[in-house]
Amino acid sequence: MDEGRRKFLALVQLAERLPKHPALMMLLGFLAGRLDRLCLLPPSEMPAAGGVRIVLTTPQARIWTGRWFQGWVGATAVPDPVVLISAVADRDVDIYLSVDFGSQVPAWYLEAVGTPAQPEPPLEERLEDLRRRVDSALDIYNECRRQLEAGDESRQEELRFLLALAQEEVERLGAELRRLTEELPASP
Repeated sequence: MDEGRRKFLALVQLAERLPKHPALMMLLGFLAGRLDRLCLLPPSEMPAAGGVRIVLTTPQARIWTGRWFQGWVGATAVPDPVVLISAVADRDVDIYLSVDFGSQVPAWYLEAVGTPAQPEPPLEERLEDLRRRVDSALDIYNECRRQLEAGDESRQEELRFLLALAQEEVERLGAELRRLTEELPASP
């Protein structure tokens, strides 16, 4: 498979994993039109300066909302994907993209980057990682409930949103934990 096709398929896969914010989807469409200037980088690798640099974070990498997108044009931070698109639309520049997937980087992304896929960690390690993430999500859930019960009126909407997000994360991780637990070999 040629490099352009691998990059395009990686962007399609990424669109399935990112929050469905219109600005992020616009950015992925823009990047699909610039495959010849797009350089996919391994997670957490980014040139220190120069060119156009973008870091995207998938929901699997964090429970909190916030910085799904970080971008820079040269040394200047860009606050929004649409601003980045308008700043570079008429320029012929290299675009560096790195994606944070958390502890499990998908093989399709590593293939698109050109990095050989790492062997999947042992099942016990994956279960332990999932348990830590469930504990973290439960801590967030419990803290949001505590603050809601304390009655801070100015943050009610935000806290309800974060509570729902933490609950969804606990359910999603719990289902994955159950699935992996079923894969464990039976004890003699």
